[in-house]
Amino acid sequence: MCTIGYHKKLNILFKNRDKTDQVSENIIINSEYMSIKTEGSNYFSLGINKNGCGFVSAAVNTKLWTSLIAKGKIQEASIQFEKENRGLINPAIKISSILPDVKNVDQWFEKIITSNERYMGYNVILADKYKAIHIEMYGDEYHVVPIDKYALITNHFMTLKHGPLQNVEYPSSFERFNNGETKISSILSIEDIFDFLNPLKDNDKKSIFWRNGIFKTISSSVIDLDSNTIYYAPDKNQTYTRISGNVPLKGTEKKFIEMSRYIDLPTYHKIERGHPFYEEMIVKINEELSKFYSKKKDMKKIQVLELGAGTGLCSLELIKNRFLNLDCLEIDAHCCSILSNHSEKNDYNVINDDAITYCKHEYYDVIVSTFAHDHIPYSKRFHFSENIFNNLKKGGIYIMGGELLPYFSNDLERKKSLFLYHNYIIKLALQQNRIQLSELENNALKSGLDMIGDFKRHEAMFEDEMLSAGFKMKLKKKMGPIDRNDVGGVFVYIFEA
Repeated sequence: MCTIGYHKKLNILFKNRDKTDQVSENIIINSEYMSIKTEGSNYFSLGINKNGCGFVSAAVNTKLWTSLIAKGKIQEASIQFEKENRGLINPAIKISSILPDVKNVDQWFEKIITSNERYMGYNVILADKYKAIHIEMYGDEYHVVPIDKYALITNHFMTLKHGPLQNVEYPSSFERFNNGETKISSILSIEDIFDFLNPLKDNDKKSIFWRNGIFKTISSSVIDLDSNTIYYAPDKNQTYTRISGNVPLKGTEKKFIEMSRYIDLPTYHKIERGHPFYEEMIVKINEELSKFYSKKKDMKKIQVLELGAGTGLCSLELIKNRFLNLDCLEIDAHCCSILSNHSEKNDYNVINDDAITYCKHEYYDVIVSTFAHDHIPYSKRFHFSENIFNNLKKGGIYIMGGELLPYFSNDLERKKSLFLYHNYIIKLALQQNRIQLSELENNALKSGLDMIGDFKRHEAMFEDEMLSAGFKMKLKKKMGPIDRNDVGGVFVYIFEA
C-alpha cells in the first residue's frame, strides 16, 4: 500500500513502499536494468532499464480487505485477499518481465494490455525520458492518463469502480493523495523530493508519506530517468544512497569537456534549481525578456543566444517564451548530450562551441547567461565581453544572471570573498535541508579556490569588463540576499549594445 509519483520537470519517479510486515529487499543491478524487489518474490517493486524506461506501482485493494487490515485482522485479511484476487495476476509481474528490453512507454503499455491477462487492482506509472502515463487497472479493465506535469498517486482509483471510493473507506490513501497534490507543485529539486518523502533532518516535521502503524514504510526510492540512477533509503533515519548501474550516458564519446570535469552533471541538473535566489533570478530574466519583446512590435520572434547552457536548466525555462528562437551554446560535450536528449530538444538548437570565439556578427537580439559568465577565466574576460558585443545587433541586450562576490583587490582577498559567499549559501542550503546542494556548493568553493572552471568576479570587476566592450548598463538588480551587503549575492544585469 504505497505512495508513488512522477515529476516531469525533474524527470523523476518515486515510491515509498509500505508493508504490514518488515521484509528484506534486494537491489538488482546488471547491464540491462536496475530494480528493487522483495527477497524471494517474482516481480520488481520498481525499476529502470538501459533505455531510460522506468516504472513504479501501488496496489489498490477492496474496501473489505482494507477494513480488515485497519482493524488488525491480518489472518482474515489474508484469506480475503486470496479470495478476491483468485484468477488475477499482479501486473508488476508482467511489467517486470518486459523491463529489460522495452524501448519506450508506448511499447510497454501495448505489451501489458494485449497480454490477455486479468490483473489485480493496481495504480502504475510508466515513464521514459520523454513521456509518462498513469494506468489504473483491475481485471480486464484499465484507464490511462498522460502525466503532463506531475502526479502523486496512492491506493485508490480516480476512475475505475474498485477499491476505496471515498475518504472514510481508506483515510490514509485520501490524506496522502490530497496532501501530496498540494505540495508536489512547489518542488524545485531532487532534494525537495527527498524531503517530501522523508523529512530526515527535522524531528518536528513529520511526513505522512513515511508511515508508521499497521502499514509501515520499509523503504523510499527515487528514480532519475535522465541519468539512469536510483536513490534509495531503506530506513527513516538514513539519507538516500545513489545507486548507478552499468548504464552509460549517451554522448560520452571523447570530446572536449569543461563543466563535467568537476561537477556530477545529473546531480547538478536535479539540484541546482534549489539554489537560493535561483528561481527569483529566472523569473526576473523572463520578465525582462517579455519587456524587450513588447518593444519589438515589428518582429514575430526574437533571436536569442544562451551562453554556457550547461544541462539546460535555464534553456527549458527560456523556451516557454514562445516569442523567441533559442540557440544553446555549450562547450562541454557531455552537457550537449544532455541538452540534446531533453524531451523539448526540438524547441532549441544545440551548438557545441566556445563562447569566447563563437560569433554570428550582429545576429542576436538577446544574449542570456545564468550561472555561466564566471566560467570564463580572468585572462580572457575582456575577449569574452567583446565577443558578446559582436554577436548582438545594435540595440540588442545581454542579460546576465549570476553570482558575484564581495569586493577583492588581490588573490588573498579573492579567496576570503569566496569563503564568505559560498559559506553563506551552504548555510542557507543546510537550513532548508538541501544536503546535496550544500555539497555541490562546497565543490564550487573548491573549484573557485583552485580556479578550475570557476572565476567569480565582484560587481565592479564585472561591470568594468562589460563597459569596456562598449556596452551601456541598463539594469542592475540584486535578487538576494537583500539583507546582507557583505557576502555578495545573485544578480541580474542588463547591458545594451
